[in-house]
Amino acid sequence: MSSRKESLLETALTLFIEHGFANTTIQMILDHSGVSKGTFYKFFDSKEDCLYAILNQRMQEDLLIRKQLEDRHYNAEFDLLVDQIAIPMSLPDKERVWELYWSGFYSGEINSANLATMQLKWLSTRFVEVYGQEISLYASEGAILCYGMLHQIANASRSLHTKKPDWNEVVPKVLTYIEVILRKMQQKNEHIFDYTSLASLHEDRSTNHNLVHLEVWLEEFEEFNRRIQKSNESLKLKQLSTGLLTLLQEKDELNVSVIEVVLKAFHSEHKSSDVQSEANRFIESCWWYIEQIRQ
Repeated sequence: MSSRKESLLETALTLFIEHGFANTTIQMILDHSGVSKGTFYKFFDSKEDCLYAILNQRMQEDLLIRKQLEDRHYNAEFDLLVDQIAIPMSLPDKERVWELYWSGFYSGEINSANLATMQLKWLSTRFVEVYGQEISLYASEGAILCYGMLHQIANASRSLHTKKPDWNEVVPKVLTYIEVILRKMQQKNEHIFDYTSLASLHEDRSTNHNLVHLEVWLEEFEEFNRRIQKSNESLKLKQLSTGLLTLLQEKDELNVSVIEVVLKAFHSEHKSSDVQSEANRFIESCWWYIEQIRQ
């Protein structure tokens, strides 16, 4: 990503949080970032497009964190889930985006339904994995309630000017209460939301705002792979890079399971390389693309 685009995104994020999305103008972003209007429109079609670029970037980073945590040893799936939620929320640069995202989603100020749906589907799937298949009919509602509770806890902390929540302590408590609710819903065979609302979570809400543009992305990856092949990086890294690119270029149905295996190996191998930062960006995009395919 270019330094000017990165500067625009950081400036816009600061202004969105400070003034709200609706009250932030493109001119304010230009004044604070020091770039021209032509430069802004080179990267973004609108203020909303700029916001979606911020949200997409941070969501991809969060997804990579969750995938990395899967490689750690945990005594229980519950402990893994706690970290998958708490760690992204606890990081300073992630917390600002998390607050902006959920504040805008619940207020209706930000039309981020597709991104929210992907987050809710991920969490509802994890609830089934942690609490059992028997709560699957109620997992989506549990995900809505869980994110809602965490959002309100953060809101109350800011509004009351109290100490910022320690998410490593708060998240496991909230998850425990959510399990109680899910078990009670299952026992009573009772839903909180109507069926129409629940069905909307499974609709295809794909938009140009949040889909990885595969052709453009693959062109960038091809160029990255060419540089890897000409570099002094390890033979294994070169082979994994080429293998991953070949799998992603498959014209027929993508073999997601194989891609995941190669992607994890590629991520592990590049950690000590000179291309770690750029490789991370492609890995984040790849996981994000796979996540969208699954939706």
